[in-house]
Amino acid sequence: MEVKPYLIGLTELVFPRSKTTMPKISKSFNFSMGHALNNYAGKCHDLHGHNYDLIVCVEAAELDASGFVMDFGDLKKVVNDVLDNYGFDHCFRVCESDPRADALTALGATKMEAEPTAENLIIVLAKLIEAKLHNVTLASLDLYETPTSQAHWQQPS
Repeated sequence: MEVKPYLIGLTELVFPRSKTTMPKISKSFNFSMGHALNNYAGKCHDLHGHNYDLIVCVEAAELDASGFVMDFGDLKKVVNDVLDNYGFDHCFRVCESDPRADALTALGATKMEAEPTAENLIIVLAKLIEAKLHNVTLASLDLYETPTSQAHWQQPS
Protein backbone atom coordinates (compact mmCIF):
# COMPACT_ATOMS: atom_id res chain seq x y z
CA MET A 1 0.00 0.00 0.00
CA GLU A 2 1.40 3.37 -1.01
CA VAL A 3 1.43 5.98 1.75
CA LYS A 4 0.46 9.38 0.39
CA PRO A 5 1.10 12.49 2.44
CA TYR A 6 -1.67 14.99 2.89
CA LEU A 7 -1.54 18.61 3.96
CA ILE A 8 -2.94 20.03 7.16
CA GLY A 9 -3.05 23.80 6.98
CA LEU A 10 -0.41 25.29 4.70
CA THR A 11 2.85 24.30 6.38
CA GLU A 12 2.40 20.90 8.03
CA LEU A 13 3.09 17.72 6.08
CA VAL A 14 1.73 14.70 7.92
CA PHE A 15 1.84 11.02 7.03
CA PRO A 16 -0.82 8.56 8.18
CA ARG A 17 0.53 6.64 11.19
CA SER A 18 0.45 2.97 11.97
CA LYS A 19 1.97 1.06 14.90
CA THR A 20 5.25 0.89 12.95
CA THR A 21 5.37 4.61 12.24
CA MET A 22 4.54 5.97 15.68
CA PRO A 23 6.93 8.73 16.74
CA LYS A 24 9.68 7.53 19.10
CA ILE A 25 12.43 9.11 21.15
CA SER A 26 15.46 7.52 22.83
CA LYS A 27 17.62 8.65 25.71
CA SER A 28 20.87 7.13 27.00
CA PHE A 29 21.76 6.55 30.65
CA ASN A 30 24.87 5.29 32.42
CA PHE A 31 25.14 3.49 35.73
CA SER A 32 27.68 1.40 37.61
CA MET A 33 26.57 -1.84 39.18
CA GLY A 34 28.18 -4.98 40.56
CA HIS A 35 26.95 -8.55 40.41
CA ALA A 36 27.97 -12.18 40.64
CA LEU A 37 26.53 -15.16 38.78
CA ASN A 38 26.12 -18.27 40.89
CA ASN A 39 25.14 -20.70 38.11
CA TYR A 40 28.09 -19.86 35.88
CA ALA A 41 31.52 -21.48 35.77
CA GLY A 42 33.45 -18.54 34.27
CA LYS A 43 34.88 -15.27 35.56
CA CYS A 44 31.42 -13.78 36.12
CA HIS A 45 30.90 -16.20 39.03
CA ASP A 46 33.23 -13.90 41.01
CA LEU A 47 32.12 -10.57 42.44
CA HIS A 48 32.66 -7.91 39.77
CA GLY A 49 31.01 -4.88 38.21
CA HIS A 50 30.26 -3.04 35.00
CA ASN A 51 29.67 0.47 33.77
CA TYR A 52 26.36 -0.11 32.03
CA ASP A 53 24.85 1.95 29.24
CA LEU A 54 21.06 1.87 28.98
CA ILE A 55 19.14 3.20 25.98
CA VAL A 56 15.45 3.78 26.64
CA CYS A 57 13.06 4.25 23.71
CA VAL A 58 9.46 5.41 24.18
CA GLU A 59 6.69 5.98 21.66
CA ALA A 60 3.32 7.68 21.52
CA ALA A 61 0.34 7.41 19.23
CA GLU A 62 0.34 11.20 18.95
CA LEU A 63 2.60 14.07 19.83
CA ASP A 64 1.59 16.20 22.80
CA ALA A 65 0.59 19.87 22.57
CA SER A 66 4.27 20.89 22.59
CA GLY A 67 5.06 18.55 19.70
CA PHE A 68 6.84 15.98 21.90
CA VAL A 69 6.50 12.25 22.32
CA MET A 70 7.68 13.00 25.87
CA ASP A 71 9.86 15.72 27.31
CA PHE A 72 13.42 14.34 27.55
CA GLY A 73 13.70 15.83 31.04
CA ASP A 74 10.63 13.89 32.20
CA LEU A 75 12.03 10.67 30.76
CA LYS A 76 15.31 11.37 32.55
CA LYS A 77 13.45 11.75 35.88
CA VAL A 78 11.58 8.47 35.41
CA VAL A 79 14.63 6.41 34.48
CA ASN A 80 16.95 7.99 37.05
CA ASP A 81 14.33 7.29 39.74
CA VAL A 82 14.42 3.60 38.80
CA LEU A 83 18.22 3.45 38.59
CA ASP A 84 18.75 5.35 41.85
CA ASN A 85 15.99 3.85 44.00
CA TYR A 86 15.61 0.24 42.88
CA GLY A 87 19.08 -1.22 43.40
CA PHE A 88 20.86 -0.42 40.14
CA ASP A 89 23.19 2.60 40.21
CA HIS A 90 26.16 2.05 42.54
CA CYS A 91 24.57 -1.11 43.87
CA PHE A 92 25.31 -4.81 43.86
CA ARG A 93 22.81 -7.46 42.70
CA VAL A 94 22.79 -11.12 43.59
CA CYS A 95 20.39 -14.01 43.02
CA GLU A 96 18.48 -14.94 46.17
CA SER A 97 19.46 -18.62 45.72
CA ASP A 98 23.18 -17.78 45.62
CA PRO A 99 24.89 -19.12 48.79
CA ARG A 100 26.61 -15.72 49.11
CA ALA A 101 23.30 -13.80 49.00
CA ASP A 102 22.71 -13.37 52.74
CA ALA A 103 26.26 -12.17 53.41
CA LEU A 104 26.13 -9.78 50.44
CA THR A 105 22.68 -8.50 51.41
CA ALA A 106 24.02 -7.75 54.90
CA LEU A 107 26.57 -5.51 53.14
CA GLY A 108 23.86 -3.73 51.13
CA ALA A 109 23.37 -5.90 48.04
CA THR A 110 19.95 -6.23 46.42
CA LYS A 111 18.55 -9.74 46.02
CA MET A 112 16.63 -10.74 42.92
CA GLU A 113 14.77 -13.94 42.03
CA ALA A 114 16.90 -14.70 38.97
CA GLU A 115 20.59 -14.51 38.20
CA PRO A 116 21.57 -10.86 37.62
CA THR A 117 22.48 -11.37 33.96
CA ALA A 118 22.02 -8.56 31.44
CA GLU A 119 19.02 -10.48 30.08
CA ASN A 120 17.31 -10.67 33.48
CA LEU A 121 18.26 -7.12 34.43
CA ILE A 122 16.68 -5.70 31.28
CA ILE A 123 13.40 -7.50 32.04
CA VAL A 124 13.34 -6.01 35.55
CA LEU A 125 14.21 -2.56 34.18
CA ALA A 126 11.45 -2.79 31.57
CA LYS A 127 8.82 -3.61 34.21
CA LEU A 128 9.95 -0.84 36.55
CA ILE A 129 10.24 1.86 33.88
CA GLU A 130 7.00 0.86 32.17
CA ALA A 131 5.08 1.18 35.45
CA LYS A 132 6.18 4.82 35.81
CA LEU A 133 5.34 6.00 32.28
CA HIS A 134 2.11 7.87 31.46
CA ASN A 135 0.71 8.69 28.01
CA VAL A 136 3.64 6.93 26.28
CA THR A 137 4.65 3.31 25.74
CA LEU A 138 8.03 1.81 26.48
CA ALA A 139 9.07 0.62 23.01
CA SER A 140 12.48 -0.90 23.69
CA LEU A 141 15.54 -1.04 25.92
CA ASP A 142 19.15 -1.77 25.10
CA LEU A 143 21.43 -2.60 28.02
CA TYR A 144 25.16 -2.61 27.28
CA GLU A 145 27.17 -4.54 29.84
CA THR A 146 30.31 -3.72 27.86
CA PRO A 147 30.72 -1.63 24.70
CA THR A 148 30.36 -4.81 22.60
CA SER A 149 27.87 -6.88 24.63
CA GLN A 150 24.23 -5.92 24.96
CA ALA A 151 20.83 -7.28 25.88
CA HIS A 152 17.81 -6.01 23.94
CA TRP A 153 14.18 -5.87 25.11
CA GLN A 154 11.33 -4.87 22.83
CA GLN A 155 7.64 -4.33 23.53
CA PRO A 156 5.69 -7.33 22.23
CA SER A 157 3.58 -6.49 19.18
